[in-house]
Amino acid sequence: MENLIGKLIDNYRVVSVLGKGGMGIVYKAYDTKLDRYVAIKLLNSQSYDRERFIERFKREAKNQAKLSHPNIVTVYGFIEYGDLLGIVMEYVEGESLEKVIQRQGRFNLYDVIYILKQALLGLGYAHTKGFVHRDIKPSNIILNKEGITKIMDFGISKSLYDNKGMTKTGSKMGTVFYMSPEQIRSDDVTNRSDIYSIGCTTYEMIVGTPPFDFPSEYEVMDSHLKKTAPRISTKLTGLPEQVDKVVMKALEKNPLARYSSCEEMLNDIHELDKNVSKLYTSYFEKTQEKSKTYKTFSVLAFAAFFILLIVLSYFVYTQVDVLIKSNKLDQLKKFSIQSLFSSEDNKFKFTAISKVDSKALYNLNAIYFADTKFAAAVGDSGTIITSNDGGLTWNQKVFNREINFSDIYCLPNGKAIIIGDSSTVYYSQNNLDSLQLVPVTQGYTLFRVKFINDETGFITGSKGLILKTSNGGINWKKTSSNTNELVFDLSFIDSKHGFAVGWDGMILETTNAGESWYKKDDHSVDNYLKSIDFTKQGYGLIVGGDGTILRSTNHGQHWEETKITDIGGLQRVLFISERYAVLIGNRGTIMLSKDNGETWNLVDTQLFSNMNDVALNPDGHLYMVGVNGMMFKIQ
Repeated sequence: MENLIGKLIDNYRVVSVLGKGGMGIVYKAYDTKLDRYVAIKLLNSQSYDRERFIERFKREAKNQAKLSHPNIVTVYGFIEYGDLLGIVMEYVEGESLEKVIQRQGRFNLYDVIYILKQALLGLGYAHTKGFVHRDIKPSNIILNKEGITKIMDFGISKSLYDNKGMTKTGSKMGTVFYMSPEQIRSDDVTNRSDIYSIGCTTYEMIVGTPPFDFPSEYEVMDSHLKKTAPRISTKLTGLPEQVDKVVMKALEKNPLARYSSCEEMLNDIHELDKNVSKLYTSYFEKTQEKSKTYKTFSVLAFAAFFILLIVLSYFVYTQVDVLIKSNKLDQLKKFSIQSLFSSEDNKFKFTAISKVDSKALYNLNAIYFADTKFAAAVGDSGTIITSNDGGLTWNQKVFNREINFSDIYCLPNGKAIIIGDSSTVYYSQNNLDSLQLVPVTQGYTLFRVKFINDETGFITGSKGLILKTSNGGINWKKTSSNTNELVFDLSFIDSKHGFAVGWDGMILETTNAGESWYKKDDHSVDNYLKSIDFTKQGYGLIVGGDGTILRSTNHGQHWEETKITDIGGLQRVLFISERYAVLIGNRGTIMLSKDNGETWNLVDTQLFSNMNDVALNPDGHLYMVGVNGMMFKIQ
């Protein structure tokens, strides 16, 4: 096939090559008539066995152009250029699931649920229109920059209502790792064949490998026909039982024993979603071989960490697709930053939200400003980024990619504490140029680190863990929390009196500087409580799941609940002054209050990225960090 870059084909100017495959090349092109980019899949004449293929190609292009769904890559039509045929389709700027798995190893469970919901909606729509995809696999499912899942390449699909097709015996379609038994046998395929392939894809997203991962094509196909896939629970511990049930039903050998439709499978996914929670979204690093000594140490630690990661996965990836389809968030009145802070008596003069180049590739989970110059943020896969100019520019430090960091605290004198999974606590005295591992009680996942003065600080964690230091973070001891629940965050009103929040609506109180804690039972929240903050005057705010907001006006002695529906989980709340408060959450949610949290204004951000943490720098600018290295600045 000749080099087409720069050539004009009809009204399409070829710009670059997007990918190559066995059937041809996919180009990025510019539509000179409609002023937009498109993708063009061109097939050369060697790809055609006979004239009927060309006829089918044209028919498929016309039929696919009738499919209009936000989770399906739109086909615009077909073109002919010499002996080449091309399908012109929507250009999607994003990354396929295959590429993410290759780079990261696997997805966490809630990411899988988030993606699967959208894929099933798109595929189910195609099925109702009479189409079977026949080649569902990770490389044919793409995530665009806004987090929307799109199914691509219906180029080998065939109308369910066209029984004269060319995919009978001897012309199997699909990829062996994801191929249904009936496809391997060259039997007729139906929508249940796509469901089997979705099951294989789901399996690989969770585990990191397909259900039948063998070196020879024969072994793979023979396994699809005869063997039962290993249950996911034998590969990864701590998963809800529903995961096995959903995937194994999709992978039934007998099509009639599988889900009858995408809608039926989607119903079970929604039920699974209700029982899955998560502290933060992360793509996992690819599992690598480790020494026997390390394996002995890490098996239990990894299992415990993964259990917690699954238990907590409700808070982050909360259905961007549902948000977009339902427009429920639009029912809340939105305000621009300018309109919220236009009054002359406002302390803050926020005027714009801008994206900051964080240099990070992985999820950022926390950010902290030590002073007007030094700031740091940490995240998944050992991510540490620092700024020496107050957050204007950032640089990444290289560290152990097997550690996921959850929080950071740093001081103007260069001291810093970083915490993460597997009871990881690091101490630095030189603005993170070097790190020293601090020994603490093992077997926990650590969530937040906070100091109430230069010497006294606390770390929250799993299984009711609250650690305390009295020497600036050099040594830590367990306090008496009187709970085994997850403790996510804490805040002190003064040196003696503080509160901590966690799972299942738990609020803990201490009156002896955090040496011991006891539960407060004067509220009935049945959700997780994720973040807490107080003012010096005794106003308190707590945020958590399903838009839950708790407010206190009397130093935490009584809490009143407000629930803002249809905005998903809330991740952080922060008082930026005695009156002003900001909260962030899933779906790019940012809300501001100018009356100690009594009323809230939803900021019209036009963002859909899930936010994990927010901090105010000394110059009065808000910085937010989130998934995939996202960082935004409100100035």
